[in-house]
Amino acid sequence: MNGRITIAATLMTAALAVAPRPAAAQARPDLSGTWMLNFEKSGPDVAGNGAAVPFPSQLIVSQSPGELSVKGSSVRQNAFTAAYKLDGSRITVQAPSGITETAEAKFEGDTLVIRSRRSFSSPAGETVVEFTEVWSLGGNVLTVKKTMTQDGDSQTATAVYDKSA
Repeated sequence: MNGRITIAATLMTAALAVAPRPAAAQARPDLSGTWMLNFEKSGPDVAGNGAAVPFPSQLIVSQSPGELSVKGSSVRQNAFTAAYKLDGSRITVQAPSGITETAEAKFEGDTLVIRSRRSFSSPAGETVVEFTEVWSLGGNVLTVKKTMTQDGDSQTATAVYDKSA
């Protein structure tokens, strides 16, 4: 009987040694800081009059464990502010009169994904524009890949921001 217990214990120990272990929890990157759009590193047409997908020229970001606050500004766009809950909860984003915008944000691994929906009335009826932004951090460089979808037509552009503070 002792032989069977020893063999069973040896097999159990061997099985535990090769069993997959859950991955260690990955720390969320800290996106806090002032970020300036780098036109040279960004994709074509991310700013100016020809921008197909709009990006702010400056982002001011502060982050706590449960929230990400963003203030975006640009010469040719209205400034915006948003305080995203990082658990994916839907929030209302400050928008100009007549525009309704909601958003949700959460980390997927080490990238932040923000999904937003903007709606407003136009001569053509109710207009809905959906955005998906994927933020990734590499040192002092923040890359934002944004997809804008309206009436089934999608456009994607990538902006690169350098940390200035």
